[in-house]
Amino acid sequence: MSYRVLARKYRPQNLEQLVGQENLVQTLKNAFEANRIPHAILLHGIRGVGKTTTARIIAKSLNCLGPDGSLKEPPITPCDVCISCKGVLVDRHMDVVEIDAASHTGVDDMREITESSRYKAVQGRYKIFIIDEVHMLSKSAFNALLKTLEEPPAHVKFIFATTEIKKIPDTILSRCMRFDLSVMQPLKIVNHLQNVLGQENLAAESDALAMIARAADGSMRDALSLLDQAIMLSGASHVSAIIVESMLGLSNRDALFDIFTDIFHSNVEQALTKLHTIYENGGDPLLIAQDLIHILYWVICLKNVPSLAKDTAWPEADRTKGQQLADLIPTSVLLQSWDLMQKSYEDVKNSYQPSQALDVAIMRLAFVKDILSNPTTGNAPQQNHPTSSTVSNITQAMPQNFEAMADLLLYAKEGVLHGHILHDVHLISYQPGKIVCGFGDRAPKNLAKLLKDACERITGKVWEVEVRSEYSAPTIVQAKAIERENLKQAALNHPLIKEILHYFPDAKVTIN
Repeated sequence: MSYRVLARKYRPQNLEQLVGQENLVQTLKNAFEANRIPHAILLHGIRGVGKTTTARIIAKSLNCLGPDGSLKEPPITPCDVCISCKGVLVDRHMDVVEIDAASHTGVDDMREITESSRYKAVQGRYKIFIIDEVHMLSKSAFNALLKTLEEPPAHVKFIFATTEIKKIPDTILSRCMRFDLSVMQPLKIVNHLQNVLGQENLAAESDALAMIARAADGSMRDALSLLDQAIMLSGASHVSAIIVESMLGLSNRDALFDIFTDIFHSNVEQALTKLHTIYENGGDPLLIAQDLIHILYWVICLKNVPSLAKDTAWPEADRTKGQQLADLIPTSVLLQSWDLMQKSYEDVKNSYQPSQALDVAIMRLAFVKDILSNPTTGNAPQQNHPTSSTVSNITQAMPQNFEAMADLLLYAKEGVLHGHILHDVHLISYQPGKIVCGFGDRAPKNLAKLLKDACERITGKVWEVEVRSEYSAPTIVQAKAIERENLKQAALNHPLIKEILHYFPDAKVTIN
């Protein structure tokens, strides 16, 4: 016989073999035991979690006749030996019709189903229609199915599978019993892969399986396919972490962790050098940006859930380096870096020079670190009133000028407060941790408190905001307007511009 890939060879054949779907299994078991099997079942989940497999298991159980053909009621576990079970296994059961909605989207296809549903089952108890990727049916096809789905004959069962539940009309959803299949957790994937390897008389390093589980992103089928590839690539009975790392393109992962370390230590040039080395080795900027986002997510998780550092579903290197970064980088920097990298990913994706866009993203990360990080402690601000000595001890990591402080608020998504800073605050003096200013007429009465609380929350330091009634300095917006007007006047007074306007009197000078 020809070789069967692991994803097909180890496809579950009954509910007991389904991995990671305990709630679904228990509900279906109860339904079979009580003979309360719904006429329409909808299975929803990401690719590779077992939707189609579950549909076939249900179909097998519904029509299973038992080893001797004497069963009167559907069993929970199909026998796999009766003519009905064998027919489903080889996809030749006369009463089990499996349809791919991607290639049968029209109303005529659904009309065939409704016409066929009138006739009783020939080979089994029920006539069962499995419609895969049901969300791809047209609106007319859904409407053609409605009446039969609402009042089907007693001998008809519908089983739908979909990855995009939102595309299915509510009129269809309300007529089905819905099951949301769980995303496979890395530890469950690793355990299942170890079981498969045992049956294949093969072995693999734990870190290798952890990498595969993470790369599968919740899909057991993807995990088995990757394991198949790793076995073939290794050419032996042992799958090593180095082989999987190379296969998945993870050889640069350590370098990406180091890039974050360099950024936090203000070694931007060194970080860019490592990034360019990855480019030279064939690294795709978009995939690198993806990996950077994944690493940030992992470090944020470690920062807030330290017990994850003992989770063996993640490679040892990721846990060690991730914990080092979590200990090193404040939460405020991590969260803002995550937000910035999400936006930078789109920039890299849409840029005609993706590598340059990613370089700029790295430099932006360094800027965020400079205005947000607190290299001493990440503790919350003290509650006592700030003194002059407290303010003077503010570190150099604090925003060093008023406009940097305004940028800080913008990065922290304090948009309304940032607007007040630009339009309503007249700066008298500024030093890290202390603002002396006046407020315009449109400023809210509690602006000083809002500004103080926001700065303390973001920087983790004590701030003082002193408000004075007498001031002469312009706001940031007014200062920029004055600057633009000065530039315009300087341009108008330039001999060359005067000569141009002499020959082109209708021309206008604008400052961008």
